[in-house]
Amino acid sequence: MKRFDMRIIFGIVLVAAGALFLLENLGILHGGINLLWVLILGGAGTTFLYVFASNRNNWWALIPGTTLLAITLSIAIGIFAPALANALGGGIILGGIGLSFWLIFLTNRHFWWAVIPAGVLSSLAIVSVLDIYINTGGLFLVGLGLTFILLAILPGYENRLKWAYIPGGILTLIGVLTLPWLSGFFNIIWPLALIGAGGYVIYKNFKN
Repeated sequence: MKRFDMRIIFGIVLVAAGALFLLENLGILHGGINLLWVLILGGAGTTFLYVFASNRNNWWALIPGTTLLAITLSIAIGIFAPALANALGGGIILGGIGLSFWLIFLTNRHFWWAVIPAGVLSSLAIVSVLDIYINTGGLFLVGLGLTFILLAILPGYENRLKWAYIPGGILTLIGVLTLPWLSGFFNIIWPLALIGAGGYVIYKNFKN
């Protein structure tokens, strides 16, 4: 019975593919091949999510499931709004992969490690979108640092993750210091800090 069902599904895919190709060749439909990929990848992604929903132990299915659906969304946007897809396509796919790891953590708090790839991929997604409009130098490091800080403050782990404050603080500080739009600000702060430190030393000397 399962074999017969698979043949039906395969037949439907062939019919849909043939119809889309025919409509595109006749000039009635444009982007038929991409639409076919939307159907195939969307169906595959939904199938993986069903595998997870039917058994929560299959947490791994969240990764291909959300990734395929993110790719599907990117292709779908490309059909109707190509310019928007060029701007958001990479961010959507990276964000979809990152979302899978957020879901893994939220469904099983024992998998705290999933926060790290989730934060990394989410930061990459944000940077890939913003990089079109602004100089994002250092922003990824800030996102990576905040990911480790979030890991350190998660409740319920009995201080086992406090080590994450170290890489989190270092990465966040480096990222903030290298943000291009703050370079002018720090060019003023550093000299003022030196002046303040020197003035304090002189003040303490005269006070003594």
